[in-house]
Amino acid sequence: MQEKLKRLLTPEGVWDLLPDMARQKRKLEEKIQELFSRWGYQEVSTPAFEYSANFVGEMKDGLAEQLYRLWDERGRTLVLRPDFTIPLARVAALHLTQAPQPLRLCYGGSIFRQTAGLQGKQRELTQAGVELLGSPHAAADAEVIALAAAVLQAAGLEEFTLCLGHSGFLDSLLSAYQVDLAERAIIKRLFYQRDFVTLKKQVNRLPLADRQKENILRIPTLRGGREVLEEARELLTTEQADRPLATLAEIWSVLEDYGVTAYLQLDLGLVRMLDYYTGMVFEGYTAGLGYALCGGGRYDRLLEHFGPARPAVGFAVSIDHLLTLLTREKKMPALTPPVYVAYGRGGRAAAIAAAQALRTGQTPAILAAAAATAAEARRQAAVRGAQRLLYYSEAGVLDLDLQKAAGEEELDG
Repeated sequence: MQEKLKRLLTPEGVWDLLPDMARQKRKLEEKIQELFSRWGYQEVSTPAFEYSANFVGEMKDGLAEQLYRLWDERGRTLVLRPDFTIPLARVAALHLTQAPQPLRLCYGGSIFRQTAGLQGKQRELTQAGVELLGSPHAAADAEVIALAAAVLQAAGLEEFTLCLGHSGFLDSLLSAYQVDLAERAIIKRLFYQRDFVTLKKQVNRLPLADRQKENILRIPTLRGGREVLEEARELLTTEQADRPLATLAEIWSVLEDYGVTAYLQLDLGLVRMLDYYTGMVFEGYTAGLGYALCGGGRYDRLLEHFGPARPAVGFAVSIDHLLTLLTREKKMPALTPPVYVAYGRGGRAAAIAAAQALRTGQTPAILAAAAATAAEARRQAAVRGAQRLLYYSEAGVLDLDLQKAAGEEELDG
């Protein structure tokens, strides 16, 4: 008995989706992919596993440890896909060098990360996202941010915040203060983890002037509207630091034209977990969910690892997190209830024809597996959540609106 029970269990960090939830997840994915298509993005599909070397150099040490590794028959190290951006960069460099620029690609599927602490110990995550390759302009950054807002709106969210930052601002400050690379990595990790207590201790140990330490520790407080850019300019008046702020100002201006600045919040302490970001970064949040629904940014140097250098920007949205939120807020995609088609003596051929006609017309239809009485057919239709019963027999056809009939019975009762 114990051995049979073990066979029923799934590994830690993955789980099964039952029919209604699986169907709602698929509808949500289809809605998002349709939205991507309307914005001009073309879907590509990449393997679930690739060579380890494609990923290890682009991921922080902590994330590199999260890779699921396996080996092929020649002893080469492979990994289960932990991220979509790197595979799409490889696809673009290998197959799409002659495609018109900028190139707009989208994707959907699972990523795999081996960790005990990621979003409730979830180790297989479903994502959908886009990559815009070949444009260095702020308008491209703004496009993917506006598309992220459109995705969250299409999913049914009314209140959310898109936090917008720039990887170059913190880097330029630490560089100007001549903080060594090892210390920079620690500080950036603490920013990513939002561990500001440890950050303060770490910064106070640095051989810097008090004012410089204060400036670093002030960065997490630089959150808000466009006025934050002026506050940030007070910290460091160098061209290297001003360039990220000018870029953010331009992105904000374009997003005003998209009409989405009501959802924006500048956050100059925002650091993302992957090392390949070189410019704008952003994440999407909503109340009551302690982790990002979506996120992305600019990664202008990633493609040169596979071919000619090309600027690029993109984002991904977590389908799993959206489902969690929509379930909690009772905003799940509506499912069309089926028609239950049953038959008694002499009614099988007509029932099959009716079920086929409904399916051809895009109406879900469940055909009874065997002949039954009208009463049994009605009971079977009810337990399957059918909206309507069609029952065929020698006596003719019974067409019953089950939702209406249930309402009338409640009134009669």
